[in-house]
Amino acid sequence: MKKQIVAEGIRAGAIGAGVVALWFVLWDTVRGTPLSTPALLGAALFDGVRDASAVHVTWRLVLGYSVIHCAAFSVFGLAAAGLLAAADREPMLWAGLVLLFCCFEVFALALIAVTAEWLFEALAWWSVVAGNVLSAGAMLGFLLPRHRTAWREFFATSA
Repeated sequence: MKKQIVAEGIRAGAIGAGVVALWFVLWDTVRGTPLSTPALLGAALFDGVRDASAVHVTWRLVLGYSVIHCAAFSVFGLAAAGLLAAADREPMLWAGLVLLFCCFEVFALALIAVTAEWLFEALAWWSVVAGNVLSAGAMLGFLLPRHRTAWREFFATSA
């Protein structure tokens, strides 16, 4: 059972990371600045850059940030899969899942605001929220069919 949860969590995290990455590839391409988002985030994280105009898209920044991005989503996917597995036994833990997703969204925005506020000049805050909401939807779309018992029980007890 634990191997199944780990595998499910890593797949969910990969799906979430992929959706956010695709969102920003499309968003950056439409704006005429392909791969600028991971380069900006990588420059802030690895090089301590504080000015968007100083950032140049390089493979080091894009791939380096992508590794961190995938690792973070894997951890989040593991937490979501573990929480859903527990909710199969105790349906009221669904509230914890809602909290997990809300806290993740707030954490992502707060992390940017605290560590590199200048990024909000280059990245619209709503684009970060949109990417995370799309990602959460995709992850839940993957996870929820695997936990139908908890899903039904939660709605039966909350109705």
